[in-house]
Order: sequence, then structure tokens, then C-alpha cells
Amino acid sequence: MKYQITQYSLRGARPHNEDRVGYAERDNAVLMVVADGLGGHRGGEVAAEVLVQTLKHSFESLRQPVIQRPSAFLALGILQAHHAIIARGQANTPPIEPRTTCVVCLVQNGYAYWAHVGDSRLYLIRQNHVLLRTQDHTAIEEMHQGGLLTEQEMLEHPQKSHLLNCLGGGVKPTISVGEETLLQPGDMLLACTDGLWEAFAPEEIAQHLKAPALDEALENMLFGAVRKMKHGCDNVSAVCLRWEDAVTKSPPLQGNTAAQIDEAMLRQEARHHLPQVARRQIAKPAAPAAETADDKHKPLQDRIQEIEDFLKKHEAK
Repeated sequence: MKYQITQYSLRGARPHNEDRVGYAERDNAVLMVVADGLGGHRGGEVAAEVLVQTLKHSFESLRQPVIQRPSAFLALGILQAHHAIIARGQANTPPIEPRTTCVVCLVQNGYAYWAHVGDSRLYLIRQNHVLLRTQDHTAIEEMHQGGLLTEQEMLEHPQKSHLLNCLGGGVKPTISVGEETLLQPGDMLLACTDGLWEAFAPEEIAQHLKAPALDEALENMLFGAVRKMKHGCDNVSAVCLRWEDAVTKSPPLQGNTAAQIDEAMLRQEARHHLPQVARRQIAKPAAPAAETADDKHKPLQDRIQEIEDFLKKHEAK
């Protein structure tokens, strides 16, 4: 795989930087992770750090050369991070409720897969134009998608920071996953926090990233966001990848469309794709519903471990 990748994070006008970014690489894949810890809850930077480290660890721990179900892998990693964040908060004295948003992107064998929770975004830029972006989990995004607000009006709306979904809270997160996307030479994938997209319109972001040296382009764009937003500037963070390889000849793995995934759907996904012998090894009867009454009374860690076992056994085949 041929690509450029870079990351950058700035504190902006805030007293602390609660954003965390990172990426990890393998021979045929790279993982990009961005998390924006919520400043309204103690330990936002803790939640963001747990998210980034959990996803990177999951990616780096895989033994098999190809992740056969990339969207399920990303959703599972986010779900694991959610419960790890809750556990970290409960272990604190006194207990705290750290929370974060996130966006993660996996590029493997020339295809891109992504997932997000909250209002951290991923942009796919092709030929200097934004081809698509993720849809925020906010009330104003729903109004925008319904044609009630423009992109600019979203930035000026008094409820622009009101999230409908995050990690670390008492409500189980719903994870949005994107469709499997074949990358073209020159495509760019930008994962960023709201501190960046609040400063620049999509077309401005695309123009900033035209420079040949991707690291300089990203750094200049983030410092430009700080200058533009001045005293109102949030933390500003991003990871960006520019695809420099030819169109892959590898066949698609999923052929899926964008979707919403939660824990119950992950369990159903695992049951559906696991061979019968592996199901018997788990020693759990198949259930027609996504979640049985017995499931609800299991300790959370046992339930997450069961999902992980399902997917690991499938990936090992």
C-alpha cells in the first residue's frame, strides 16, 4: 500500500487539550482514530485516551492478515472502549463519568471502512472536493438532513453542541458505520474533531489539503482554524491519509451499505456469520431475537467477551 498519513492536535483557546488522535499500521492496513473528550464531564481526556488506546490495541493484536468483517471489527472496538471508559470512571475516587465522541477509519487492501459516535467527523475528499462526510449524532444534524438548516446555519445554531450519542454515558451507544468504499488514487480521508469543522466549510478543508506535503497541509490548516476562531477556538485535532496507490484488484469483503449498529446487532451479526461448530464451542443456544432474557442478566464484560470470541473465531477461519 502506498499512502501518506499524518496527525496533529492543538489545544486552541481551551485550558486543556481533551482530544486524542492516533494511527497504527500493518503491511496491508492502517487504522486512524480520533476522539474528542467532552469538556462538560470530568475526565474527558481520560475517555478519549481510553478510546484511542483500545482501538489501537485491538488492531495491533490481530493475528490474521486480513480483517474479514471490517465494520463489525470497528463497531466492536468502539463498544469495548465504551465499557472500558465506564470502568475507568467507576475506578476513580470519587467516581467520575468521562465521556467522548469518536471517529475511526480502517483502510485495508485499497478499501476504506469507518465508524463514528457523536460529532467527530470523517471526510472523503476526491479530486479536491468533499465526496461525503459522516452525519453527526446531534439534533441540528437531523434538522440539516431534513432540509431545515444549511451547513452554515448549523454552525450558528444555539444547540450545535447538544449530542444525542456519545461513549461512556449510561445509554448504550449506537454506532454509525459507513459503506465499504473503494479508494481512488489521490483520495484523502480526514478524521477530525468539531474544532476543525466548525472553523472551515467542507470545500475549505479540501482546498487546505491540496498541498503536496500532507503533514504541512494538515498542520497549517489546524493553525489556521485556531487563528480564525480566536478566543472561541475549541481543541482542534485530525488524522489525514492520502491514498497514493492504484485502484486495488482485491475483491470487496462486505458489499455493505451505511448502517447503525449497537450491541444487540453485533451479537446477531456474530451468530449469523459464525460456523455451527464454533457456536457449539461457545455452548450457548442460538436465539431468534437479538438479545435474550439471559443475555440481559449477564455481566457486561461477559457479554462483550462473548461477542469478541464470536468474531475472533470467525476471523481465524
